[in-house]
Amino acid sequence: MKIYLIPGLGADRRMYQHQLNIFPDAEVLEYFLPTKREPLTCYSKRMAERIDTSSPFILIGTSLGGIISMELSRILKPEKIILIASIKNRSEMPLLFRVMKYLKLHRAISGERVKSFNKLMVKRLDSRRDSEVADIIRAMTEDVPGEFIEWAMDAVVNWNPPEEYRSDIIHLHGTNDLLFPISKIKNAIAIEKGSHVMNMSSSAEVNRLLLKEIN
Repeated sequence: MKIYLIPGLGADRRMYQHQLNIFPDAEVLEYFLPTKREPLTCYSKRMAERIDTSSPFILIGTSLGGIISMELSRILKPEKIILIASIKNRSEMPLLFRVMKYLKLHRAISGERVKSFNKLMVKRLDSRRDSEVADIIRAMTEDVPGEFIEWAMDAVVNWNPPEEYRSDIIHLHGTNDLLFPISKIKNAIAIEKGSHVMNMSSSAEVNRLLLKEIN
């Protein structure tokens, strides 16, 4: 069965190196530049064109990739959907994200500034001796276009999907996720001390659960 991996904001196939070790035939759906102010619904429809629906397939999405997986679930019919460190609908968003839709504060933050902030956050990983993860995030941050980050922030803040979703969605979420606190997340499999980048930093546990859920 074909597996499609959808990365998080500012990430690419490098973030899935541990998952590709157990699913070597999986395909990573790399991001492409959106049109200005393109809604996630429209962007996801274009992403759907890259998926072979002639045979059964599974979607695994992390962070922004999980949100896009939720949109794809309304367009396509994957056998399974697995979210990692993501959200299923607007009610699982932090309050700040929901408020930003109306205040538009995020539009004052440039993509380059976000990239600089990410580099500062990476230093925390270095301090915890997660140098391999830090190096991957640092490299991906360098390569992502600033305009893509700006679009993604606006698209997520304005994402307003139906509250209802497939009841069989598998959601893996870390107890130490600072971007999407687990206290807001419903019906998730909790990974103790898992962070927002746990598919890299807690890859053994994430992979164990992926194998269990898929096999």
